[in-house]
Amino acid sequence: MENRMRSIFDAASHLFINKGYARTQIKDIAKEIGLSTGMLYVYFTGKRDILNFILKGTIDQAFITQEFELPIRSELFDSLDNEIINAFEENTKAFSSHLDNITDYPLEQMLSDAFEVISKYGIGCLLIEKNPDDLRKLTAYYKEYRKKFYGQVLSYITQYMQTGTFRQVEHPQYITRLIIETLSWWGMHITNDAYEIQKDIPIETAKAVCMDNLLHAYQR
Repeated sequence: MENRMRSIFDAASHLFINKGYARTQIKDIAKEIGLSTGMLYVYFTGKRDILNFILKGTIDQAFITQEFELPIRSELFDSLDNEIINAFEENTKAFSSHLDNITDYPLEQMLSDAFEVISKYGIGCLLIEKNPDDLRKLTAYYKEYRKKFYGQVLSYITQYMQTGTFRQVEHPQYITRLIIETLSWWGMHITNDAYEIQKDIPIETAKAVCMDNLLHAYQR
C-alpha cells in the first residue's frame, strides 16, 4: 500500500498545484495513476481528504508510509491547520536562532538551512499559494510567515555585510528577495510547477547548483 499512497500523493499534488484544487476531479487523479475512480474511493472518501493527506505528508513525511484504516476519513485531519502552523512556527524559531550571534553561523550554512526549509515544505507551500480560496486560514498565516522568513534572511545578510563575509550591495532588500526566489526556484519550483518541470533532478543536485550560484555571487 505504501507505493500506492505515494503515487496518490505525487499525482494529486501535481494536479492541485498545476491545475488547481477546484478544477481537479477525483477521476483526474485516478487517471493520472492508472486507477479507476471507484478504486480511488477505496483509499479516500473524497477529494478534500486527499488534499489534507498531502498537506499532512508535507510536514510529516513518515505519515505517508504508515498503515491506514481505509478509506482515509476527514476525522484524521481535524487539527491539521494548527499542526501545519505549529510546524512553520518551529521552523521560524529554529531559523532565527543564530540572529543574535552569527559568529559560528556562516553564510553558506544559512543558505543551506534556508534551502532545506523551502524544499522540505515546498509542496505544501505551493498548494497554499495556488489554492488560496480553498485554504483560507493557511493562506492568511502563510502570507505572514513569508514576511517573517524574508525579514530573517535580510537580517542575516545585513549582518554578513557588516562582518565582511557578504559582498557590499546597494539594495540588500532586493538582493534578499532575489536570493529567496533563487532558493525557491531550485528548492521547489523546478520539480513541481516550472514551465519545464524536471522531476528527475535529485534534490541534492538542485541544492548544489543553487548554492554554487549564490555563494559565487555574494560570498567574500
